[in-house]
Amino acid sequence: MTTLSEVLRERGYIYQHSSPVEEITNGPKRTLYLGVDPSADSMHAGQLMGMLVLRRFVEDGHKLIVLLGGGTGMIGDPGGKSDERNLLEKGVLEKNTEALRKQLKQLLGGVDFKMVNNADWLGELNYLEFLRDIGKHFSVNEMIKRDSVRLRLEASDQGISYTEFSYMLLQAYDFLELHTRYGCDLQVGGSDQWGNIVSGVDLIRRKTGDKVHAFSWPLLADNTGKKFGKSEGNAVWLSAEKTSPFDFYQFWFNMADDEVEEFLLKMTLLPKADVDVVMAEQKNNPGARAAQKKLAYEVTALVHGAGEADKAKDFKNMPTVPAGKLRDAIKDISTSELRRLVEQGGVSIVDGKKISSVDAQVASGNVIRIGKNKFYQVL
Repeated sequence: MTTLSEVLRERGYIYQHSSPVEEITNGPKRTLYLGVDPSADSMHAGQLMGMLVLRRFVEDGHKLIVLLGGGTGMIGDPGGKSDERNLLEKGVLEKNTEALRKQLKQLLGGVDFKMVNNADWLGELNYLEFLRDIGKHFSVNEMIKRDSVRLRLEASDQGISYTEFSYMLLQAYDFLELHTRYGCDLQVGGSDQWGNIVSGVDLIRRKTGDKVHAFSWPLLADNTGKKFGKSEGNAVWLSAEKTSPFDFYQFWFNMADDEVEEFLLKMTLLPKADVDVVMAEQKNNPGARAAQKKLAYEVTALVHGAGEADKAKDFKNMPTVPAGKLRDAIKDISTSELRRLVEQGGVSIVDGKKISSVDAQVASGNVIRIGKNKFYQVL
């Protein structure tokens, strides 16, 4: 029988780990947790990969806790960002938290998991007691070596506030709290969270003497090397209201040939043998884009259901615009933004040339492509 470590390795899910992966995954069944940031009311494509990693753990018999950061969301995590995040009002955080709760239940399907909110304990902390009991276990010298902090300190025009600097203490405290309450002995997350995760491992060892574990997966990046995420401005949302199922499908359909196998493994539940069959078909007939079609369909069906995936793969369901000047045809993008996209070479006719002006005429029967995954049928 294939072990969990073997599955994680063949899918490309392993990045960092505090102990040998086999010790973490193939031994005693663990209680693991993932923290979810509630600074938006939807998850994005980069987070979907994490959901699939969680499913692999749970299907192997491990217990799952999903922690919604209702408390830490009021602080802001410096990891992976170049500047200070705007702090959100409590009411907005509560609204986002409830939206994410519903989305998580949908994405994890029938998987059994526990959901908690760290606002339940962080909101009750006494500051002096926290400094005495938790802060004393953290060396500032070590904290400033963490990549999430170091990169911000090196950016002299931005720096980092004490508020965000304290984030790793709170995340470490979350791990300690979950370990104490529920016996949680494994924290997982994207590689940008590694410093915060291992801080929790160290804190638990210092406070209790217990050995717990950390595991991270690689960040999902676009073809420019930027991670998928709302702070990067390139988010592909899992919410149909933020990214339509059609645009979502087209994003995956337009994956480059040299990336598609990686994404079939990381972003779908297809068995490795099925991925191998699709890639062999792709190799024999690259122009048919069998791998991209399979990827787009499987990910869209996973997020939006098979019905929406069936609709999305049919170009008849593409948004329509009238023939005429480009700026008159495209109504859901401002003229100034459209002009910027044109000047950057981001607007073209599918299977044709780039559009060089917002005053260019677009003829009936053409398909306009804006960016990587936005399409319009010209009537």
